[in-house]
Amino acid sequence: MTLPAADAARGNTGSETRDAFDAAAPAYDGAYEHLPGIRRIRSITRRIYLEYFAPGSRILELNCGTGNDALFLAREGMHVLATDISPGMVAETEKKIGSPAGAPGSVRVQVLPFDRISELRGETFDGVCSNFGGLNCTDRLGDISRDLAAIMRPGGTFIATVMPPFCLWETAAFLARCRFRKAFRRLSGGGTLADLHGGHVRTYYFTPGMFRRAFAHDFDHVRTLGLAILMPPPNFTRLSALTNVMGTVDDILAGLPLIRAIGDHYTIVLRRKG
Repeated sequence: MTLPAADAARGNTGSETRDAFDAAAPAYDGAYEHLPGIRRIRSITRRIYLEYFAPGSRILELNCGTGNDALFLAREGMHVLATDISPGMVAETEKKIGSPAGAPGSVRVQVLPFDRISELRGETFDGVCSNFGGLNCTDRLGDISRDLAAIMRPGGTFIATVMPPFCLWETAAFLARCRFRKAFRRLSGGGTLADLHGGHVRTYYFTPGMFRRAFAHDFDHVRTLGLAILMPPPNFTRLSALTNVMGTVDDILAGLPLIRAIGDHYTIVLRRKG
């Protein structure tokens, strides 16, 4: 599992997923947030958020992790409900809200796995976001589409960053070490059982087309951008001048069909049908 491959895959409803991320929560930021690839993907996805989410908007964040994106959106003038399956991750978010750099009053938090989104009926959101492959830990995308549509205003925007079934860098790295099963593990139709801090997270992978079709009843496709196509994956520990050049090329290739589906992640923008 490429981490924080999934700010994580905390979408699974199973107790193993919750327990794995509860255990990881206290050290999560220290382990990942300093990595150049993570910072680059956050920078790109945040620019996309600001293209579609306006100040004053009500935003639902799925798999919020330790709250970094929720706090960012709040500082940009939005009102955020940050949700996660992991009480430990939610607790870390609450700490940040209460810190001097937090945004009290602009961020609410709630422990909420994907299969309980329907509990939010009665509220209305202008936008929804999910970063770093959180939605890769469920195979019930159609249910999520229905539940999100019920709580979003017509024309509202859903932005998800998702892991595809094929990653050029990851596959090449495993093949170079003759780890053939690992090289093609994302192609497993029943999901891959990934290890995390001694726990297990079942992870599914979706092409942009698969993801788009799962939400097609309730959402129109706006755009898809590939992430970390030629750049090393997000958990790569350092970047060189060459990889910075690769990042520039990534920006050029990001919107191309097929190419955008072979990076470590892609970001897809959907609009709630009116």
